Amino acid sequence: MRQTTSRTALHREKGATLIRRGTRNIAKRSRREGGASAVELALLFPVLAIFLFGIIEFGVAFLQIQSIRTGVREGGRTAAVGAQVSTTQQRTVAAAVGSIPNGHTSLVQVNSSEGGRCTSQNIGSDVTVVYDTANLPGGGVLVRIPLISDMVLNPVIKASFRCEV
Repeated sequence: MRQTTSRTALHREKGATLIRRGTRNIAKRSRREGGASAVELALLFPVLAIFLFGIIEFGVAFLQIQSIRTGVREGGRTAAVGAQVSTTQQRTVAAAVGSIPNGHTSLVQVNSSEGGRCTSQNIGSDVTVVYDTANLPGGGVLVRIPLISDMVLNPVIKASFRCEV
């Protein structure tokens, strides 16, 4: 007696064979290209590392410059209400939260028409507090990114306020 198979069963069997063949072909192809992704990663990794460290280092440099700006601005406010020059310098360094080294108090410049102070004689004129970041250790704000030479940022940070005493 002859055994008959339905078309559906035959179709399933043929489909399974095709799938198996397709899988074998894919397996052979992936064996030939197995190291390609490793090579691509090896080529892209230094570029990605430079971008990542660049973002981090420029963020730290920006934070340091903003801290110095905050200190200089606070020193300007202190000078505008009649503080002594030495008090203004100390207040500037303290408000910079470590971004200006403690020994740099004398490097903070305070200028006004009355020798750096606001008095009743110069109400309405400006007092200016200035800090040059070139005075920082290393010659400025350092940006160190691996595989790239170091960069130094040298902004001169200045705040001017009107005397109010």
